[in-house]
Amino acid sequence: MKIAIAGVITKPIIPHPKGGTEAFTYSLVKELVEKGHEITLYCAKGSQTPAQNHVAICEADEAMGQESNVEFVYPYTLLEVRRILEDIRKQQFDILHVNFLKTFIVSFFADQIKIPVLHTIHRDFMENPRLFNVYDRIGFHKNEHFVFVSKSAQARSILKKNTHAIYNGIDIFDFPFKEEANQSNYLWLSRVDELKGPKEAALAAKKAGVPLILAGDIDREKYQQYFEQSIKPLLSDMITYEKPSDQARKIHLYQNSKAFLFPIQWEEPFGLVAVEAMSCGTPVIAFNRGAMSEIIQDKITGYLVDKEKGVEGIAEAIQEINSLTKEEYDFMRQRCRKRVEENFSSSRMGEEYEKLYTKLTKI
Repeated sequence: MKIAIAGVITKPIIPHPKGGTEAFTYSLVKELVEKGHEITLYCAKGSQTPAQNHVAICEADEAMGQESNVEFVYPYTLLEVRRILEDIRKQQFDILHVNFLKTFIVSFFADQIKIPVLHTIHRDFMENPRLFNVYDRIGFHKNEHFVFVSKSAQARSILKKNTHAIYNGIDIFDFPFKEEANQSNYLWLSRVDELKGPKEAALAAKKAGVPLILAGDIDREKYQQYFEQSIKPLLSDMITYEKPSDQARKIHLYQNSKAFLFPIQWEEPFGLVAVEAMSCGTPVIAFNRGAMSEIIQDKITGYLVDKEKGVEGIAEAIQEINSLTKEEYDFMRQRCRKRVEENFSSSRMGEEYEKLYTKLTKI
């Protein structure tokens, strides 16, 4: 099958990227190529994937720029879509898989595309009435299908036609299991964004009296402002921050943390970092929002905390982890790994997308 994949252009798609969407795209491309498909990936310059063909649209830094109140990601994404349309007219692609966050831009041109168009929805704009109404005015074409990355995201979507749910997956060999954590510290790791709950993680760790490492990327000015105003004042000998480094350091943090704190402040459609932590054997403590109940088994692979309980609820879950016997805790780590192996591997994800591609190309 010849598959065109529209990737993000704000970051290169490379092995072990910092962003979840780029990690998803890399893993999907890898799985599809291994299954014998021919992939053409539209992406930022510097992208390195197993795809047979890379079409570079622009430098990632250019797409991240802003001048005269214009975010460059929008005109550059339009250039990406135009290039895709040109190539579809010249080449015999079987399907177009749109995997950048501004998926609605492709819908403007869907009536010009004579092959199935599959959108993976990584954000929540299908749940927002105002955004959905704009999308509805753009129009949904009969050849468009939409994959949500969890059943909860699919259920919350206002759009009900041509929808599917496929869990994100990771290469479990990239996130190896470790039987025991060598340290007593806790971990929060993600983009430094208030939606990801780093402030709440720090406050909960402080309340519970445990050490916490905050490790996160700050790639935009608004995130830097949030860090300076809300995170930096909380740092201490017990609450520390480090910038993301290489994959080896990331794995070390996952493997050697008592638990992963994920007090998300929104209905997270999936939460790849939670799965990465569990693959390494680290239980996850999270607010019961978004897809967390589909990833975490309460009191089996971590703890689901009602958002109404807030920081105090996260701190109580930390104390529950600390109260486990060594045997109970080690067994929880084993079940974390098993949960990921059975439900969230990239091989399983690739198989499900392959089946959906096959189904849509026969309609």
